[in-house]
Amino acid sequence: MDEAVVVFSRKGLFQTRITAREVRSREHARKLWPLVAPGAIHQMVTWVSPSFENGKLRRRSHFRQLPAEKTYDIKTQFEEEETSRRHAVHESPEHRRAKELIAAELARRLVAGLAMPWAFKDADASDYPLEGNLLLGADQIVTEHPLDTPFGSRFRLDIAVLGPPIQTEPIVLGGVEIELGHAFDGRKALIGKSLGFALISIDISEMTMDDINAQWAERALTATTRNHEQGRRQTYVYLHDLLYPLYAKLPTFLDSEQRHQYLVFADDATLRKLVNWMNLLAKTLDYPSGSVAVAIVNGKSEQSRKMLERAGQVVGPDWEQFNNHQCLRLTVPRPKNPADLQAHRFHMTMARLLLSHTDALVGYKYCNGVDNNHPEEDVWIAHRWIADQNIHTQHRVLPKRLAEPINRLMKVVSDLQRGNAMVEEFG
Repeated sequence: MDEAVVVFSRKGLFQTRITAREVRSREHARKLWPLVAPGAIHQMVTWVSPSFENGKLRRRSHFRQLPAEKTYDIKTQFEEEETSRRHAVHESPEHRRAKELIAAELARRLVAGLAMPWAFKDADASDYPLEGNLLLGADQIVTEHPLDTPFGSRFRLDIAVLGPPIQTEPIVLGGVEIELGHAFDGRKALIGKSLGFALISIDISEMTMDDINAQWAERALTATTRNHEQGRRQTYVYLHDLLYPLYAKLPTFLDSEQRHQYLVFADDATLRKLVNWMNLLAKTLDYPSGSVAVAIVNGKSEQSRKMLERAGQVVGPDWEQFNNHQCLRLTVPRPKNPADLQAHRFHMTMARLLLSHTDALVGYKYCNGVDNNHPEEDVWIAHRWIADQNIHTQHRVLPKRLAEPINRLMKVVSDLQRGNAMVEEFG
């Protein structure tokens, strides 16, 4: 099968098709997960990578249908995969050594005051690269760090980069997972869709104990700064779209005010909580009064209804399913530079609140007041006239839709499996 449907895309539910050739790697497929076959009955599919022999293509990439499952609980599947992974890594001396060496290299850099830069470019989302420092604001490196997911499961992160607490708990600023070549695709996809920090994944499959040394650890971490999607690479950065605005290196001509805006659709009680949380967060991080603007757009009057509809148009056609009469508009100063710790802590905490503590649909405007003149586009397109050169340029900036509620994703996938199982049983 050469084509599949992306269940959750920036255009909405079941709105985007993709060819197997457009999927660049197994990690890219995880970011797109779940995928289904085109047609009236949406059968889940998996991406199969191309294979080569003596430099020649032996098998083209394609999608393969998955068997309809009789079990429908994605949470249970996640926990089974997590248990299987823990078994595999506990029995692997290579995994243990890799984890210790990577943690030691991060700790060495932290003590020496060195950065741990990472970078990649997501051509689907922006013309501009994403760049960060895994150690910005960090004060400790820990292994086997337990994390709770928003869907009620717990997993252990091989290596966590922690920073001082904003309230009570240390903030997780980044993570590293050592992979043994086992796919665990559902687990990895769900983790990637619920994390509020950069996760570096390092594959050590086919490596021996002799291969895994201090020099390897340094190379494995710095390899994240190289953008080469062609073929299999051992190091990969998972980053939720919600954090793209924090790390995107946007040129200043796009936004003279250097302020961007988040539009949040959730139930009324959640929106009220978010107003309190965001105001408290801004105060805790010592933002000047009014620099973080937290407002409810309530569609009671004709004018405010139009504002609400324009906000809904940004996040996509299904916005009214989340709240058809109000939303939260959060206007925040853009990070001043890559070392802006205040902005870093604000955006990281905001992402954690939205991904782990709420069921929210989140949209984005790359500058305050930008008009959504092309609602059919799921990425903001900026236009620039350069008078002295007499040319007009177009720039893909960032996505308009940044986050789906994880519990909605879980329900849709469970319904897909249940529906396909019933078709198989009674068809």
